[in-house]
Amino acid sequence: MTLERHFEKFTAGPSLAKQQRVHVTLRPDGVIYLNQNIYRILGKPGAVALYYSRETDTIAIEPANPRFPAHFPLMQKGAAGWEISAGPFCGHYGLRPKQTQQFIRPDIDAAGILLLNMRETVNSTPRPHKKRTKKP
Repeated sequence: MTLERHFEKFTAGPSLAKQQRVHVTLRPDGVIYLNQNIYRILGKPGAVALYYSRETDTIAIEPANPRFPAHFPLMQKGAAGWEISAGPFCGHYGLRPKQTQQFIRPDIDAAGILLLNMRETVNSTPRPHKKRTKKP
């Protein structure tokens, strides 16, 4: 069967159990969220250096020394993850999605650097909850 041109392939795949998945998002306010698994794989850094490739539209996150002022500290977000307040970085490079974007395939290279392709994201903005109405 050949699909017509108006179909789009969903490339994110199925959801994995929380213990198995790696989860990274970029919010419109420039906050990058890393779940506990990615944070552990990165070596539990206190700070990171941020890089951007205009050519490949990719963010690189490298574990770094928190003493340097150009490095971004990681702040714990509950028990499940960590946040990087990357507003200045995102503003400089024009990385302001209209909605929260989840990276489909966050990748760690051989040097331990997290690579996030801006062309491989899906919308992960939470849906508003419907208010329940009481039945008469």
